Amino acid sequence: MQSAAKAFEPAHQTRAESELDYRVDRVRCDLAQAACGDHTACALSNAMASIAAHYREATGPISTAQRDELLTAVVRAQLGAITHLPESYRREQIDAGMQALAGQVMLWAETRERSTERRQHAMSDLDAYARMFRNDLHNISLREEIDRRAWERREQHIQPLRNRG
Repeated sequence: MQSAAKAFEPAHQTRAESELDYRVDRVRCDLAQAACGDHTACALSNAMASIAAHYREATGPISTAQRDELLTAVVRAQLGAITHLPESYRREQIDAGMQALAGQVMLWAETRERSTERRQHAMSDLDAYARMFRNDLHNISLREEIDRRAWERREQHIQPLRNRG
């Protein structure tokens, strides 16, 4: 009788589960922002930093459904990156970085036991490729900020000239 009553009680998430859900949602939002072309470099860099910071934590793996949602978001963000990142940034670098990101998402969904079975040098390479791409994205984002401030400075000088005419 007692077990039947428990079956109808609302499921309570542990604090770790709700934190994990929040992290996954935050990454998904950043990837969606990148896909739409809204500060693509910055949003993608933020998503990658979050994944890098959390995918090996002891809070547990993400669910299969979360993994699939994130992988779909990664593909969309990759298409956004191809479209919205500067043309001077090689598309092969985008592909390599996004493949590394997808690999980290896959690892985030694995149990700790499964992850420890992997070759450490392969995981280190994956992390290095993701980090190189994230560094590039950070630099692109900084360049965009510099360009935006330069445009604002020019506008401050041009606006008084416009007002005179």
